[in-house]
Parts: sequence; structure tokens; C-alpha cells
Amino acid sequence: MKYSGRISIVIIYVTIVIGWHSFYFLADLEASYEFMFVHNQIKWDLLFIPLFSPLFWWLGKQYDAAKFLSEKDALTGLYNRRYMTKVTPKLITKMDKKIDTLTISVLDCNNFKQINDQYGHETGDLVLQNVSLILASSIGKRDIAARWGGDEFLIVCPHANMQKTRAMSERIAAGLQQLSTELGMDISVSIGMAVYPRDASNIQDLLIAADRQMYECKMKRVPS
Repeated sequence: MKYSGRISIVIIYVTIVIGWHSFYFLADLEASYEFMFVHNQIKWDLLFIPLFSPLFWWLGKQYDAAKFLSEKDALTGLYNRRYMTKVTPKLITKMDKKIDTLTISVLDCNNFKQINDQYGHETGDLVLQNVSLILASSIGKRDIAARWGGDEFLIVCPHANMQKTRAMSERIAAGLQQLSTELGMDISVSIGMAVYPRDASNIQDLLIAADRQMYECKMKRVPS
């Protein structure tokens, strides 16, 4: 969780206190005895900065927590569906201005129900958390990984083409293979990709195209 709210609110509080007293000091600078009064008053009032800073830090912490919960998935720490729904159209607009491409990848954990049934939901949660760590470490700095819902994930890669996205998928597959060895179970994902604007001209159709490809990938794993 970021500290932006905590830091910002304390800086605003300190700035207001110092700014107010600076104005008060300059306004009363002409009278010497008033100057002494104001000077001493400033000394006392500035003590309120360390006294009340923890309160404003706490208020900022509540803001940061609320912002985190509104944007991040509580279990995995990845961005949530609400955030992706808000930010992806903005990225599309940005790609239009730059005449660039964007890829969307839909990932679904294979046999996740069986993992839950055989090992329990706590193990299932552990798998989702580890898969999320692998996704976060496999994407680029400008890419965004999110938990789309249940055991389904979404990765948006601005300024990327299918070749770069496939390279990312290979890194994910290698990480999942290592995780499978560590946990002693088969953990893998089916991935579907779509490129904007090649495969679709809007977000909804882009997701449908990626989801369709993911489903085809998953069907290939089902024994005939």
C-alpha cells in the first residue's frame, strides 16, 4: 500500500500552519512589542506540528487504505476489476493518440476447482497468491496485471505487440512450472491474447477475442 495520502496530508497540514504564521508574522512586523508577542506565539504554536502530525498521518493512512481497497484485490494484491474497467479505456485513448498497439491477455487457472476440492480452499488461495506473484514479476514496468474474478486474471500491455506478449507468456509458464515443483501439484494457466486495434476496435470486443482464444487453449488441454 502506498503512502501518498499519509505524506500529502501531513505536508498540507505543516504548510498551512507555517504559511498562516508567516502571514501573521509579516502583518505585525511593524510594532516591536507585537513582534515579540507574535514571535513567542509562533514558537508555541509550532509545537502543534509534532503534536498533531500523528493524527493527520492516521487520517492519511485511512485514505490510503480506502484507495488500496478500491483499486486492489485483497487476496492477491493485484489490481481489481473495478480499476481495470476504469483505466483500460484511458490506455486505449492513449494508444490512439500515439498510433500504437496494446495487448490484452486473459488467463484462467487450469483445474482450479480440482485443486480446491482435493487440497482445500486455503491451498487454493495460496495457489492464487503465488500465481499473482509470478504474473507481477513476469510483466513489464508499463504493464498492468489484475485479478479479473475467481481464478481468472487479466494483463494489459500498452505499447506491446503479440511477440512481446508471447515472451511474457513464456516467462509465466516457466514460473508456474517451478511453482508446480515447489507445491507438488500441477499448476498452469490457459492464456488468450488479443491486440488493439488489430483484433478489435473497443475494449469489450477485445476482451471477447482474448477470452475466446483462452477458451480454445483450455479445450486443447482436455483429454479426448
